[in-house]
Amino acid sequence: MPNSRFIVPTAAADVSIPSGRFVLRVAVSVLLTTLNAGVIAVFGGTLYRATANHPLWFFGVSLLFAALLGSLARVWIITLRGRTQ
Repeated sequence: MPNSRFIVPTAAADVSIPSGRFVLRVAVSVLLTTLNAGVIAVFGGTLYRATANHPLWFFGVSLLFAALLGSLARVWIITLRGRTQ
């Protein structure tokens, strides 16, 4: 009779458990997303009104918001790529 403690059910072997590093990256990404959304919600309208009549300032503030969203997208891309490693 074979030793039964070495038999692993196939359903249990197929389940992947996220690593601690991935869970931490997701938590940091959620935190950064929340903070960025708060910054945009609090300061977005004020900055728009302050720069509406100054095209160069408006362009600069738009670049800053684009950089903010671009860095947030990069954080999520790095986080989700780490899921498969």
